[in-house]
Amino acid sequence: MKKILTVVIPAYNIEKYIENCLDSFVIPEVLEDLEVLIVNDGSKDRSADLAAAYEKRYPNSFRVINKENGGHGSTINRGLLEASGKYFKVVDGDDWVEREAFLRLMDCLKGCTSDVVFSNYYWVREKDGRKKPEFAEPFAGVIYGKEYQFSEISDRIFMKMHGMTMRTEMLRGIPPIDEHCFYVDMEYVLFPVPLIRTVTCIDAVVYMYRVGLPGQSMNMKSMRKNAENYDRVLQRLLGFYDEQRQKRAPACVMVYLENIIARMAASRFKIFLSFPCSRKIPLQMREFDRGLLEKYPKIYQAVRNRAVLFLRKTDYRAYYAARLTFKIKEGLKK
Repeated sequence: MKKILTVVIPAYNIEKYIENCLDSFVIPEVLEDLEVLIVNDGSKDRSADLAAAYEKRYPNSFRVINKENGGHGSTINRGLLEASGKYFKVVDGDDWVEREAFLRLMDCLKGCTSDVVFSNYYWVREKDGRKKPEFAEPFAGVIYGKEYQFSEISDRIFMKMHGMTMRTEMLRGIPPIDEHCFYVDMEYVLFPVPLIRTVTCIDAVVYMYRVGLPGQSMNMKSMRKNAENYDRVLQRLLGFYDEQRQKRAPACVMVYLENIIARMAASRFKIFLSFPCSRKIPLQMREFDRGLLEKYPKIYQAVRNRAVLFLRKTDYRAYYAARLTFKIKEGLKK
């Protein structure tokens, strides 16, 4: 029997969290329609053994795939090769889904033909469990349950990985995700864009995204350490944008890519600001930004981040003030 949804769970040394993640999918009402692929990415702890217990208990729904370590992108690539579901979703092994919202998602998917079903998610702080929704609504005036043409909403919506459930066959048409690399979630959400025709939004907070873990890629120490990975992904996305420009992709595709890559370019400034003070940093900022303006003027113009616009206006002389403000904001998050 064909499954409605394949959930791929990347797992690397997450024995502390994986049972909580897998338990969230043990929902009798939908188990028959669900395929959960736990892709063990060369874990050195008990993650694979703990996952194997679910495979033994629910053999028609859970399956463990063991592979050598290749990073987050490699688990998605492998999951796509193995998936049998009509739809595809990635849920990291240290996160989980909310039961009632997940039931609503599954109910939507049963009769859905949209390329993307988009839902909300919570940021959940590890230290105290505080929850914060990613957004109040996907875009102003959204009608939940309506199937939109992507061209109608491409300039009003930003679909992040944790909110996206995508048609599996569509995803099989994208380039492979980079392996042995952080920040590849941006590849996963942007590579399908030229293939997306329809989007349905549902009023449900499905995904619980655990934040505040020491090794997370969006932790600022990790961002400094992995700045080269960030640049690698950004350059690949700029290359992908070039390809779409050469193919004369529809305006809705180009506008969406410009807006989202502009966000990623703006986040590169956070990495610049996270390093110790140095006279070299404003020069590096200027060089990065001028390269963007010269080669990708529409992406440059799509940057809306106020700190970046202020730095540009002052020709980066406001670097020290911007860095102090950044440090204060980061401190308040702890």
